Amino acid sequence: MIDASLGRASCCGFPQGIPQPFPPRPNPPVPLPQSEPDMIQIRLTTAQTALANGAAVPLTGTVRQSGNGLHFDPANRAVQVTESGVYLFQWHVLVQSDAAAPVIALQSLDGQTVLGYSGVPAGTAASGVSVSGTAAAALPAGTAWVLVNVTGDPVDIPVAGTAPAAFAASLTVTEIGDRPFPDFR
Repeated sequence: MIDASLGRASCCGFPQGIPQPFPPRPNPPVPLPQSEPDMIQIRLTTAQTALANGAAVPLTGTVRQSGNGLHFDPANRAVQVTESGVYLFQWHVLVQSDAAAPVIALQSLDGQTVLGYSGVPAGTAASGVSVSGTAAAALPAGTAWVLVNVTGDPVDIPVAGTAPAAFAASLTVTEIGDRPFPDFR
């Protein structure tokens, strides 16, 4: 309807037309697609006797896996990074050693790079101890990583279920980002 006395349109009893809400309602945020981070968990559930110094812990199979940025190669006992990113490694190995303090290293398959070590003081591993470690690193695609006995002597890995752990060895790798850590220098 046109109100000729005011020279403008009106509607529904409002001289200016239908009022608009103030302030205007913002559009709800559009959720960004969230991808699940790449993750792989590998375990060893059988006993290993006299794992030689320098030998890879013989992880036997994948327990859990999500995404496609990580792959377990049973021939090399290595976790292969197929997509570059920042990865968190966590490992636990149940070891027994009479001769020395057991030390397990997380290193590149070619042995040129070590990301971390874990071990216990000498003399405490004769009855079996859980050796654990954690490392985080920005890694390029195409690298492969293994757990290696670097004790200096052979070590035993008892059968799964032996106290103090319910498994013989475990390695979990999780993608925690797709960009390298910032440089804080």
